[in-house]
Amino acid sequence: MLKLVIFVSCVAAVVFAQSPSFGGCPTVPSQSTFNLTRYLGDWYEMYVFPTHFEKGSCTRAHYTVKDDGHIEVFNRGIENGTEVRAIGDAYCPDPAHPAELLVRFAAGTPYGNYWVIDTDYDSYTLIYSCESILGVAHIEFDHLMKELAGYGVDVSKFKESDQANCPP
Repeated sequence: MLKLVIFVSCVAAVVFAQSPSFGGCPTVPSQSTFNLTRYLGDWYEMYVFPTHFEKGSCTRAHYTVKDDGHIEVFNRGIENGTEVRAIGDAYCPDPAHPAELLVRFAAGTPYGNYWVIDTDYDSYTLIYSCESILGVAHIEFDHLMKELAGYGVDVSKFKESDQANCPP
C-alpha cells in the first residue's frame, strides 16, 4: 500500500537553512506510542516546505534497521531527469520517547531532530523537527502537517510535491 510522507521540520541552520522565522520553536508533541518496526519501509512525500536540496519530483524515503540498531534513511527523487539520492543515519537517543529520532545525512555533521508526530503506519506520517537559534529564531524545513497550524507553525509555506509519472 502507498504510504504518504507528510513532513514538517525545522532543522539547524548549518544543515538545511531553508525558512527562517523569529522566535523559538513551536511546542509540538511527538506521538506518545511509536512502533519503529511498523514504520519501516517506503514513504512518498506529498507536501513540503521548499528546500534547496529537494527541487525535483518523486521524492520518497525508505527506512530500514541497520546492524547497529540505527535506521538507514534512503531518500531519493528526480531532478532535471536524473535520480538524486541521499543516505542518512537515524536513531532514537531516548527509549522513553520512541518517536523522537535524530537524523543526519553526512558523517561528522550534527544530528537534527526527526519527530514522528502522528502516523497510522500505512497511509500517512507527520514529521516535525525544530532547532532554535540562540532562542531568538528557528529554521523551518517542512513537509505537510495539517494540525501544525494549531501549534503555531506557518502552514502557508507548504507546496504540493510532484509524484506524477515516477519510476518504481
